[in-house]
Amino acid sequence: MRTISCLCLILLANCRHEPEPTPPPVEAPTVAAALPEDATPSTRSTRAPSVQHKPTMWSHVADWPDPVAIVDGTAIARKDLVADLQAAVAGGVLANDVDEVTGMRAAATALDARIDALIVQKAIGAEAAKAQTGAAAAAAREVAQAGGRDNWLHALLKRGLSEESHLRTLTTEAQLHVLVERQTPFTVTDAELRERYESEARSLTLPAAVQVLEVAEALPTTPTAAQVTDAQAHVTARVKTGKWPTKAPVWQTHRELGPQRWAAVEALKVEGTTPLVRTPFGVHQLKLVARRDAHKATFAEAKQQLAAYVQRMKWVRLDAILLAKLRSEAKVQRFSPFDHPPGGLPLAGAVTMAEFEEEDD
Repeated sequence: MRTISCLCLILLANCRHEPEPTPPPVEAPTVAAALPEDATPSTRSTRAPSVQHKPTMWSHVADWPDPVAIVDGTAIARKDLVADLQAAVAGGVLANDVDEVTGMRAAATALDARIDALIVQKAIGAEAAKAQTGAAAAAAREVAQAGGRDNWLHALLKRGLSEESHLRTLTTEAQLHVLVERQTPFTVTDAELRERYESEARSLTLPAAVQVLEVAEALPTTPTAAQVTDAQAHVTARVKTGKWPTKAPVWQTHRELGPQRWAAVEALKVEGTTPLVRTPFGVHQLKLVARRDAHKATFAEAKQQLAAYVQRMKWVRLDAILLAKLRSEAKVQRFSPFDHPPGGLPLAGAVTMAEFEEEDD
């Protein structure tokens, strides 16, 4: 018994107590790192960064390839694509911390628009000036309908568009129109217009409008009292000497003339002159040439508007057909993380469009 006890004591003495392994330190949750100022939207979220299981669209920007695409040898720079997205953020159409799926799709759409613009620009060739004239006319119509350039720019911002990107879109549309007319000439017949008039007669109401002659002096955004006084003096002097515009006036509605000028003209008789009118654009004085009450449009009055509509509807289909053809013939290399071809430059950790679709399902 003593021998067994001794052996037990020896064995216990030789045993080493192994301490339990120390658990590894708990890592702090990963938070998307802030990007350089030149790679992120100018409008930053004021909220504190939150834990992000996936990076947002903006956390990819610094790692996007530059250029993001090459179209027939012409590169599309990363900064230009980011500028389009910044406009959408500034207008509130896109949130600064938008989810990755929405953000990448917005980026893909913006890139497609730039690619299409380059493709069509190359195809237009010698007729570029004609298309540019059409784009300028379209922009001028929009400015008039918005009641001035400032209102127009504000409306673009609310749609998430910059002036540069919208003018690019108008130019691409005008170029496609020129190309369509070159390859597939078409006319709008009176029979088509008459059919359209009969179907839309009830809604073809012409709003009240006026024709005016106007003398105006522009003012800065925040003018001083001296600048206002000086502008008023210039306008008054020109009216007293009869320096009204010689160009024939056009019909302008309440929306096109603006609330201040419309209110001043509304109380006038034909050939009457308003007092000085102050608007956000400057100082004005107007002379009423003609007045037209709201009424149902006759076929002759609506013909021009109907022709523009019918022609636009034809263009929509033919433009789409032509653009698809031009795309198939163009050499386009895409290097973007959201839409790259085999052999392109996919980014490590970037989420592909296929994964987006799976998430939606």
